[in-house]
Amino acid sequence: MDFLNNLNLAKNELQNAAIQNLATAPSSPSTGQVYYDTSATPKVLKIYNGSEWVSVAGDVTSVTSATTAQLTVANSAGPDPVLSIVTGSIADGGTNLVTSDVIFDYVAGIAGGLVDSVTTGNANTIVIGGTDANPTVAAVTAAVADSGTKLATGDQIHTFVTDFGYTTNVGTVTSVAAGDGLTVSGVATVTPTVSPDYTTSANIILSSTGTATADSGDSILLSDSSQQVVRTTLSAIPVASLDLVKTYIDNSTAGALNFQGGYNAATNSPDLEAPASGVVKKGMMWSVTADGVFFTEQVRIGDSIIANIDNPSTLAHWTTIQSNIDLATTSSVGLASFSSDNFAVSSAGAVTIKDNGVILGTETTGNYVAAITTVGDGLTGGQASEGATAALSLTLGSIATGSGDDFVMADSGTAGSQYLTPVATAAGLINAVSTHASTITANATVTHNLGTKDVIVQLYDVTTFDTVFADVDRATVNTVGISFGSTPTNSIRVLIQKVG
Repeated sequence: MDFLNNLNLAKNELQNAAIQNLATAPSSPSTGQVYYDTSATPKVLKIYNGSEWVSVAGDVTSVTSATTAQLTVANSAGPDPVLSIVTGSIADGGTNLVTSDVIFDYVAGIAGGLVDSVTTGNANTIVIGGTDANPTVAAVTAAVADSGTKLATGDQIHTFVTDFGYTTNVGTVTSVAAGDGLTVSGVATVTPTVSPDYTTSANIILSSTGTATADSGDSILLSDSSQQVVRTTLSAIPVASLDLVKTYIDNSTAGALNFQGGYNAATNSPDLEAPASGVVKKGMMWSVTADGVFFTEQVRIGDSIIANIDNPSTLAHWTTIQSNIDLATTSSVGLASFSSDNFAVSSAGAVTIKDNGVILGTETTGNYVAAITTVGDGLTGGQASEGATAALSLTLGSIATGSGDDFVMADSGTAGSQYLTPVATAAGLINAVSTHASTITANATVTHNLGTKDVIVQLYDVTTFDTVFADVDRATVNTVGISFGSTPTNSIRVLIQKVG
């Protein structure tokens, strides 16, 4: 089987599989391709790295020493090379490595020491004691002092700094004072606390210079529910938060109509069926300027619609006032009545035609069925006059037969064009609307126009007739995308069958 695209096992194991055995490497390999080289001794698994075939066990064929005076290699061709260090004695110009024991013996064999005596270059900072053979060296320390020449220990430095009162990291601020609208508490020179001033004559409000007329973009300070000082703009304050203002407005407008203009029911303009929050308020009224359906109710030109609540969202939230209440005419919509001889009206206002309420040919004009006569193979039934029910039936086995097995077909384009057709012809018609076949040579989008993604897609090589596998993308109800990992050698036939 030929797989012409990548095979994704979704992290599942490939069990009981064998790698291809070849005595000669495959031609035109792809990076990452593998085979088992049966010509090698021993046989080895190889992988193509993009430029050459290499053994997965490694490609080291021999080991040699670049410094034979320090490192020697035995059995260099493997499979188990032996590396050995070459050691020797200490000598001027010597090239061998030296063990620690040889180094010890060499140093111990040197007569006397190399240091004859130790002196200090600065008696203020270093003092020398002991003997020339065994000198002692010590640092000279003293407290931190102006022009001091001796070294100071960390403790002496710490004492010097803390004596000045510096116990933590400090800056250059020596005290904090409050400006207009601020207060300072605590010790101004140590741990002051700065806060807005809300109470004094120089508080955060009164400290402002000049005056201005407030507009919607101006900001005000307030304390939120968490007792944090925040700001907002005047335009952002909801009316519901201003209890006295809201109550005044509600009481002033309660029950009052607020005419808003015309409403086009044909286009729902302005949008009253799904208005944005806050756009429609209780008492707003519109006059219908174009016929249409408001929610589920027919409205006419001249009708009025009134919002019963704020933010209405259903027909029940509105009051509709009908204006077209005149008697109906042949050209005007209005009230109408029905003849009791022909029609019945229920208590709910439903109008129905009475049995035999309309006499065909007397109270009607135009075409109507006066009688039914059966004509044609297999169709039986008597005549039926007006007002009677005709019983028609198709007698099975009475239709004339053709050659072979046939279907009774009806031409979709012509009424009454029933005919017999062979099974093969009918199957061909069904096949034409449920299958599709195309030939491609590379990645392609195949249009089948079967109107569904429930399709079976199969591919085969038109030269070898082997079934091949590729990536199939049911992109739309009328197309599939075919993708190959590499361009196929031969043309590929695509077979598509609708299912269900």
